[in-house]
This record gives sequence, C-alpha cells and structure tokens, in this order.
Amino acid sequence: MMKWVAALVAFVVGGGIGYYYGNVKGVDAGIAQEKAAAEARRKEAEQEAAKAVNPFNQAANPFEKVPTNPFEDVKVNPFK
Repeated sequence: MMKWVAALVAFVVGGGIGYYYGNVKGVDAGIAQEKAAAEARRKEAEQEAAKAVNPFNQAANPFEKVPTNPFEDVKVNPFK
C-alpha cells in the first residue's frame, strides 16, 4: 500500500513540475515569437511610410490636370 501512495505522490509531483516547466517554456517561446512578429510589423510599416513620404517615388504626375497656359483666356485689350 505504501508503494502505491509513494508512486501516486511521485506521479502528481512529477506532473506538476512538468506542467509548470512546460508552461514557462511555452510562455517564453510565445513572448519571443510575438516580439519577433511585432518587430517585423514595425519594419514593414516604416518601409511603407518611407514610400508614401518620398515625393520622387510617386506613380502619378501631380501636374497632369494643370492647364498648360494659365493666361490663355485672359483678355489683354480692355477696349476690344
């Protein structure tokens, strides 16, 4: 009977230690993984912001809709 109790106590203590150790390692791994993912998201956001701010990297021409001659319809002679 004493062997059964000792085996049960050893099993419970071993299971508790294993559970605690597994959770600590799992949490540490999860934290490290989240930090790496956050760093990757930060670098990607920085690159996207740099692309958006750079005026020389735009695909569209900002002067496309500006008329070529702004004085085309100006009347020069007020007596005409």
